[in-house]
Formats: sequence, C-alpha cells, structure tokens
Amino acid sequence: MVLTQWSQHREQNWQSLWNRGLVSLYIILYFLEGVTRYKHIVAALLYLTAITYIVKYRSHILRLFKNNLTAALLTFLAAIIYSIFISIDPLYSLDKAANAVFEKLVVIALIIPVVLHNESRDDVAKTFIYALIAAIIPLAIADLWQYIEEYQRGILPFSQFSHKYKSDALIFMTPALLYLWTLKRCRTMLIFLALGLIAGLMIIGTLQRGTWLAIGVTSVIWAIVRREWKLPALALAALALFFTVSHHYDPGHFAKLFHKMQQTSSSGRYGNGTQGSAVDLIMENPIKGYGFGDDIFYRVYNERIKDYPQWIFKKAIGPHNLTLATWYAAGVIGLAALWYLLLSLGREAVRGYRRSEGITRNAWLTLGLILVGNMVVRGAFETVNISNLGMLLGIALALRAKEKQA
Repeated sequence: MVLTQWSQHREQNWQSLWNRGLVSLYIILYFLEGVTRYKHIVAALLYLTAITYIVKYRSHILRLFKNNLTAALLTFLAAIIYSIFISIDPLYSLDKAANAVFEKLVVIALIIPVVLHNESRDDVAKTFIYALIAAIIPLAIADLWQYIEEYQRGILPFSQFSHKYKSDALIFMTPALLYLWTLKRCRTMLIFLALGLIAGLMIIGTLQRGTWLAIGVTSVIWAIVRREWKLPALALAALALFFTVSHHYDPGHFAKLFHKMQQTSSSGRYGNGTQGSAVDLIMENPIKGYGFGDDIFYRVYNERIKDYPQWIFKKAIGPHNLTLATWYAAGVIGLAALWYLLLSLGREAVRGYRRSEGITRNAWLTLGLILVGNMVVRGAFETVNISNLGMLLGIALALRAKEKQA
C-alpha cells in the first residue's frame, strides 16, 4: 500500500515537472529569434501532452473553458474568420491568420490550461513569473551578440533601431522581474539588481518611445498598487546617472538616443501619417473591413495613394495602431471583438488579483500589467502582434480554473 502511494506520488511529481517544464520552455523561447526548430519541438510536445489529457480527462477538461474569457476568445476567432471571408485576397488572409491567430493565439490559449490542469494555483503562477524572468538571460545573450556583430561593422551601441524587435519581450519580462523586488531577500535582491541592469540597458537600446512609455506606465501602476517608492526612486537615479555620464562621455555617439528622448513629434503617426491614413481608408469601408493580414493594408494603401496626395508616406508602412489594424481588417465586428477580448482579460486580471494572495496575486498583477503595457499602451503606437495574447489568455484560464476549484 505504502509502495503504491509512493509510486503514484513519484509519477505525479514527474508529470508536474513535465507539464510546467513544457510551458516554461514555450514562454522562454517565445520571443527568441533563430530558434524556430526548438519552438516547433516544444509546441509539438505541448500539443501531444494536451491531446493525451483531453482523451483521459475529457469531461474535466471541458469545464476549464465554461467562462466569459473563452467566449471572448471565440468571439474574436469568429471575427477573424469573417475577415478571411470578406478579404480582397482570402487565401493570403487565411495563410496569415492560420499562423498568427489560429495557431499562436487560439490553440496556445486553449492548450496551456489543459497542460497545467492538474497543477496548483501557486505552481501555475510560479511557472508564468519565473519563466518570464529566466527568459531575460537568453534574450540578453542574443542582444549582446548582436551588439558585438554590429560593433565589428563599425556600428556603436545605442545608435541604431535594429534592436527594437525586442520591445514586446521586454514589456512582458519587466513586470515579472519586479516580483523579485517584493521578496526582500538578499539573494533575490542581488539577482533582481543584476537582471534589472541588463534589462534596463536592453530597454534603452530599443530606442522606441512607445516601449519606454509602456514600461514606464506599467512600472508606475505597479508602484501604486504595491505602494513601492524606493525602487522607482532608485531607477530614476540610475537613469539620470546613465544619461549624465553618456552625455559627458560622447554626445555624438548617443545623438540618436538623446534625439528620441527629446522628440515631441508623433513621427508621422497622426494627421495624414500612418494612423491618419488608416482612418481615411477605414472610413471608406467602416462596417465591412478589407481582410486580415498586413499585405492587405499595403495593397489598398499603395493603390489609393493617388487619391490622397496629402498623405505623408507615399508607400504603406502600416497603421501603427492595434485597434485601427483590427478595425481595418474585420470592420466593426473585429473592433468590437478585439476590445471585448481585451476588456474580458483585463477584468479577469483585476478580479483574480483581488481574490488571491501570495505569488498567485503577483501573477495576476503581472498579467494585467503586460496586457496594459503591450496591448493598450504600445498598441496605441504600433501594430502589436496579436498572437502575444495567446500566452496571457492561457495562463489566465489556468489560474481561473484553479481558483474555481479552490
């Protein structure tokens, strides 16, 4: 009897390690470039694990998705399917949606809670937070390697926009990193300071004001919610020291960085810029939309430029706004579905934060801050990758399911 119980306990431990390890690997690899093969392997293992659990525990698994969050996700999926049918190039839209929405958003959002269905709330929260923190290290190594290669070609650090693609990753990782500060232990504080310094330099290196604003807004919200003022003061002092030393060391080297900090223009986003021109096209077809995919926007824009000589950009570079991009693609149905999904996830994060404690509470806070920073703040200035929501929705569904069972 004792031997049987010990064997079952050991099997459960290995199963838990497998489940949490797979989800952690997915999160760590998600924002890395050049590791597509490993991403596919991890995704395939996630699919197989999820299918196994669905076959074994079908009735229990189905209960995970009886909630408003799943309804919001399926509503958004329906809007994207609609955008494929009305597209000026349905095959192109289907190809783009298959990867960005069906696979990376919907499937991942549904698979993560299935794989984590047997884990405790705290284990789900730890998996989410610590995977994002661990992801800083490979991202920093890749960033450093890129700087070394650029330096060998005569390109100095903080002088090019080639590091901006790390923006989404840093917006995701920063709120998770802030959790280490709340532990108030010597070792975790040292880890926080080391990773914070690395992340801070990467954030500056993006040279993206939208990224800076997104991280700034989420950091302020975190400080208010947590009533933490020492860290913001320390961060401001470190930034002031960095920019003072940079300016005195070589102002010419950091000219682009200082220009971005002092720039007050919208970089051609408003008026007749990227967002203004997108609004012009949307207003021509506000109800129906044009179809899903960046190339759909580019084609229509480039065809219609002759009718809008006042547009700043003579060749399409995108709407640079998540809401406008979705409205353009799927009309008012897509617009309503997008904000139904975002507001549902935001509401779930607030509700989860209020009803939980410990690391689970911090996981809900981290999730909510990422949503605000990436989808709302940065989404107001860039066409954010909608598939980023897949991870957040998956973790939210997993946490919500455990909360309901408690």
